[in-house]
Amino acid sequence: MPVSDIDLELNQVIEILRETLPGAQVSGVARMSGGGISGAHLVTFADGSAPVVLKVYAEDDGWRLGKEIFVYRMLREHGVTAIPKLLGGAPADRSPIGRPYLVMSKVVGTPAAYLMSDLAEDQGAAVYRQMGAILRQVHGIGQEAFGYLTTGLHEAEPTNEAFMRTLFGKRAEIFLQHTGDRETFEAAHKYVANRAELLALCATPVLLHNDFHEGNILVDLTADGPLVTGFVDVENAMAGDPVADFAKLHSYCIGGDQVKLRALFEGYGSAPVQWEPRRRLYQLIHDFELWVWFRQTGEHNYQDELVADVREIIATG
Repeated sequence: MPVSDIDLELNQVIEILRETLPGAQVSGVARMSGGGISGAHLVTFADGSAPVVLKVYAEDDGWRLGKEIFVYRMLREHGVTAIPKLLGGAPADRSPIGRPYLVMSKVVGTPAAYLMSDLAEDQGAAVYRQMGAILRQVHGIGQEAFGYLTTGLHEAEPTNEAFMRTLFGKRAEIFLQHTGDRETFEAAHKYVANRAELLALCATPVLLHNDFHEGNILVDLTADGPLVTGFVDVENAMAGDPVADFAKLHSYCIGGDQVKLRALFEGYGSAPVQWEPRRRLYQLIHDFELWVWFRQTGEHNYQDELVADVREIIATG
């Protein structure tokens, strides 16, 4: 059964929490929105104590459990506290439901994605200013090399150029195998090769969230204005160029909204050098990554849009 199809029953949740939260009187469980890779469930209690999040992984995804624990602990060790507290978890062979799971505190607030359209412009800017400040903290955590993270660096590369070109090459090859579109494939390779100096601008790898967008940012609407209370979902974390985080956020949520963009960089401290050409380069690479993701998950509706975006980036230089 795919993780996205899991709906836990109350008795399963009670069994899972028996060791993590002994004596807890579970009153309800509900599937949370999002989480295409892992199933997140909100668990509530009869005594009114704070709810927790129970995240369930596929049977063979124990590495995702290990990665989230590793990354959340790294963040907290470096003073980043706007994240869930880890309460417990277990791999598949010690799980009552035969799947890895992680129990975390629930970060107070609502995903920014559900709020932004109702916020005044200055309030939206306040949210993005705080998001920039949080990214500054995350990017302040240096890494030994470039690469994906699991419970350490996976297939580490000494330079950002080597890492990103390897990542791009693998995704583009899958794209070619399934589409036969050699024209787009070769044009994209030429585009990346001709801009290697932009990848080389990042010489020092840092921790990247790699999925930092409004759906993973929690906001509490207070009397003093919107307060960003934290962020979640570090399953995609990697070591790399900070611009990659900005570019993905721009692609998903900012687009042409200059108010959001200015506020983001104000909160961060400054805009990256050669922001626009670097953003476009990372967006093209990410388009191929996302194309492969949608193919794997069976969401084919967006693939043509991604190819069109790649062609537009190439055409406009």
